[in-house]
Amino acid sequence: MFYGPLCAALPTLECGILPGITLAEFDELASKELSGKKFKELISWDDAETSPRSAVYRKMREFDDFLKLRIAENRREKLGVYDPLPEPDELDSDVDYALPNAAAANDPLERERLVDLIRWRKIDDLEVGHEMDFAALCCYRLRLASLEKFHTRSVDAGNMLFEESVEKISSQMSNM
Repeated sequence: MFYGPLCAALPTLECGILPGITLAEFDELASKELSGKKFKELISWDDAETSPRSAVYRKMREFDDFLKLRIAENRREKLGVYDPLPEPDELDSDVDYALPNAAAANDPLERERLVDLIRWRKIDDLEVGHEMDFAALCCYRLRLASLEKFHTRSVDAGNMLFEESVEKISSQMSNM
């Protein structure tokens, strides 16, 4: 199926810049243009418990798992823990190249922004050759979700989450 009209109607997304469309607006537009089955496939990324049906989403999930593994390895090294983690099925040199820069950032928001940039580049790779097809819509949705996630982060929200985490840990420790 050709998705040109839908793809052409979408505003361009730029890394780090608040988009002219929300994820909810995109989903509403897509639900009107796609069949029920294709729309469910498009939003399948949101269900972390099931394997996504889209090849783009499967590849991105594998990439995210690899990225998380490399982040964990980096943190373990900083803590002096050297027990080996399992080697992933596939390696990605872009992660190994870019992750040290992200880990070196002093500001946690900047670290997250740099990790998001690694993901953004992976979406670029997944989109190659998919200008007006379903894979392009999946890539667009991934980018849009990433932008929304980044723009909802703030120092105040981070401090609140930190305080909640400390409270949980403290209450668990006192119950021991």
